[in-house]
Amino acid sequence: SGAGSRLQAQAGIRDDWTAFVDDMAKFTDDLLPEDNARLRAWLAQHAAETIDWLADWGVVFAGPFAEPPNRVHRMHNAVPGAASITRRLIRACRRLGVGMVLQADVRALHRNQIGRVQALTYVSEGHTHTISAERGIVLASGDFSGSTAMRQQFLRTPAARALPINPDNQGQMFELAHQLGAKYVHMGHVFGPQMRFPKGPHPGLAERMPDWPWLCRLASWFFAHAPDALKKTLVKPLLMSHMSPSEALFQQGARLFDRRGQELDHCSPAAAIAMTEERQAFVVMPHAVAQQFSQLPHAVSTAPGIAYAHLGDYRKGRPDLVHEANTLPALAHILGVGDGSSMAAAWPKETAGPWVALGPVQAMLTTTEGALATEVGGQVLDQQGCIIEGLYAVGCAGQGGLLLRGHGLHLAWAYTSGRMTGRHLAQEIGH
Repeated sequence: SGAGSRLQAQAGIRDDWTAFVDDMAKFTDDLLPEDNARLRAWLAQHAAETIDWLADWGVVFAGPFAEPPNRVHRMHNAVPGAASITRRLIRACRRLGVGMVLQADVRALHRNQIGRVQALTYVSEGHTHTISAERGIVLASGDFSGSTAMRQQFLRTPAARALPINPDNQGQMFELAHQLGAKYVHMGHVFGPQMRFPKGPHPGLAERMPDWPWLCRLASWFFAHAPDALKKTLVKPLLMSHMSPSEALFQQGARLFDRRGQELDHCSPAAAIAMTEERQAFVVMPHAVAQQFSQLPHAVSTAPGIAYAHLGDYRKGRPDLVHEANTLPALAHILGVGDGSSMAAAWPKETAGPWVALGPVQAMLTTTEGALATEVGGQVLDQQGCIIEGLYAVGCAGQGGLLLRGHGLHLAWAYTSGRMTGRHLAQEIGH
């Protein structure tokens, strides 16, 4: 998400970063006293530049798309998916001769005699190496959602038990920086857990589509000019592969049951699922509710401003998630969750079928909001708020107290903080 991009201008949208700051605040108005206003303003000022910069490196974006309460369309979607940004930047690094060491485990950060962080030790293929960094070391290791120990230390129990979407984000850089005196901020903050369907048995369109530049440009043109009905048809498989089921299902009469057939608290569904042994459950609904979610205004899942997926779409696109039977005992047998007596107790007056179940649905953790304290520019701060010379952090590791609720903001922060910090270091070197 960004304000003032070339794509916005091409769409006739006039936007500016001050309006973006105000609209970002609407997503987290309950948390503004804790938020880092300086970093939020910094992100808003430079996010659109980052989108245009990525486009210059070959990333193709579709949009911008709407996402209330943003007052204008600000969401830019990489084609065929966000992973294409990584692939484009890796190719750019290789063209520029950047050295990359993969599958390496950083073991320590080192200070020189005047206290500046100037080297690190890592292990790769069984060998230990120490490498110096004259200008700075940038920590870009993501959040700590994959670390069971850190989740248990800092997060509420349901969030600590949720399945991480990024299990490799183990938080090592947090710990290494902390050993040098770096300050943690907002380590207990997390927007989640959230309900998510597991990935389908077959790769989705975004995974299968090559990121050839001409094909991505064609896809971007398609999103800009194709009829809405055709665009929505293309987006729906993506929705059913990656998005969360709407909690409106429970407001309309659906119920939640674990793998043993016991009813869970549908008022806090993701937290309830996280507390089960398997961290999985099924959304069960009578025929009347299933009919409601077969058409607008109700949808099983949504991509804000782009498309909706109804029950019929799931029957076609994700038949592995849709289970139906004429009676609750028969449905319970299909799901393998007991004899259906707990389900029957939830609807003592409902007898007519068919009954529908969606799932399994999992309790998952997208990202943690806790980070190393950072200054505008990425410099890591110590417990007293002083800069630790030579040490920088970007992305989730360097979120610095900024709380990001809303689509597209974590990616905007990751690439903007990385780009701006890299530019700062390059200018120091004289490039």
